[in-house]
Amino acid sequence: MQQNFENTSISIILPVFNEEKVIRRCIERLLSYCKEKTWDFEIIFVEDGCTDSTPSIVNKYALNESRVKMVNLPTRLGKGGSIISAVLHCQLKEYVAYMDSDLAADPSELERLLEYINDYDVILGSRILRENLSPIQRPLYRSFFSHTYSRIFRTLFRIPIQDPQCGLKLFRRDIITKLFCDITILGFAFDTDLIIKAYTQGLRVKEVPINWIHGKFSTVSVLNEIEAMGLDLLSIWYSSHLRWRQKRQVYPQKKGSIYGRLFFSFLSLSSKIKERPLKYPKLETYMSSLSQN
Repeated sequence: MQQNFENTSISIILPVFNEEKVIRRCIERLLSYCKEKTWDFEIIFVEDGCTDSTPSIVNKYALNESRVKMVNLPTRLGKGGSIISAVLHCQLKEYVAYMDSDLAADPSELERLLEYINDYDVILGSRILRENLSPIQRPLYRSFFSHTYSRIFRTLFRIPIQDPQCGLKLFRRDIITKLFCDITILGFAFDTDLIIKAYTQGLRVKEVPINWIHGKFSTVSVLNEIEAMGLDLLSIWYSSHLRWRQKRQVYPQKKGSIYGRLFFSFLSLSSKIKERPLKYPKLETYMSSLSQN
């Protein structure tokens, strides 16, 4: 890292759900690193319906450190809903990042993304792009799932992003409200929807290789998410294609092929796909309650 990031003003958002095994190490590492860099920072944990001691652990740190903050959601909103809630209703700093609480990507990896923040609006960490970095060591089934998802994503959307689902992303504050207001997928395909909406809005997007250590204590089951993420992915493509047919703004790609028309007709037969990215009552109710306070 050649640049000097000592004056960085950044909000770091971490959605948490039952993370008591890793949360202390997470907080200690984030505080240590950000203080060492003399950043103007805040760490925002979004508690998404925890049933363990995660909230009490975070609150103990928050009592002694004003830069540690907790957002408590009244109902589970998923990863995407948690991040959107923080983004739209917190007073954020110049740059905004979100990352996973197991710190599979160490906070130092933020510097790789910050190197490009003056020239881009959205910076994506990548576990698939390597350049001069060592290969990521992960279980075979997770690597297979990640690379398969990447291939399907690029085939469907023809967008040159290798790792849409990486949990480390960085944004300029001035674009974040409009971008996040446009997102409709709240689950784990939230990251994919975010990228599609960023391209739709003509934002400058950069993908950057990062170091990543597979988390041993992840609360996410890949097998449980495969069906949901598959449906989400197809729903994003369907809604984007529908948007294009309605002559509304959409990301640049070839949409007029016979294969695209046939695929759209096929997906139109599925109510699960057609209705999946519609309004989310839980999120809307929560947002309304915040607006009234």
